[in-house]
Amino acid sequence: MNKFYEQFITKDYGTLPNAINIISKTILIFALLIIFTFGIFNLLGIIISIPFFIVFLLIEVYLANSFLEYEYEYYDKDITISKIIGKRRRKVIGNIDVRNILKVSNINSLSKEEKPIRCTIKGLNLKEVVIFVNDKNGKKVGYLVGLDEEILSILKKDNPTLFNYI
Repeated sequence: MNKFYEQFITKDYGTLPNAINIISKTILIFALLIIFTFGIFNLLGIIISIPFFIVFLLIEVYLANSFLEYEYEYYDKDITISKIIGKRRRKVIGNIDVRNILKVSNINSLSKEEKPIRCTIKGLNLKEVVIFVNDKNGKKVGYLVGLDEEILSILKKDNPTLFNYI
């Protein structure tokens, strides 16, 4: 029997991401209207629209770095970690085969050389652990994850040697 569990990690951003997204798109449309009003090849239209494009890009960078969410999908001893950026884009950060985990450790017990990839949001009531696996190139990679009780109990059943001691 295959197990499936999905854990979504977010905090309440309210309506701010949607409002900023609407403002961003409005600025982009305004810049495009300026270019098309003056003519596509008119230098004055391009010069006037450049500040609007710069503001649009700054807002997009702000959205990408400020409103992050994570999702862990557990399916049949595989965990897929996804990062959701600005409530719009999804990027798969990594896949973990529970049977091939090298090490699981507490965030406080890491050495200076071990720099995990953060895959959780600070300040939530989750068990933060670092899971080390080998990537496709055989290089050791650590993922800092925040686990809730449900996924932690599933992982303890699937790999008790590593997860019963955290």
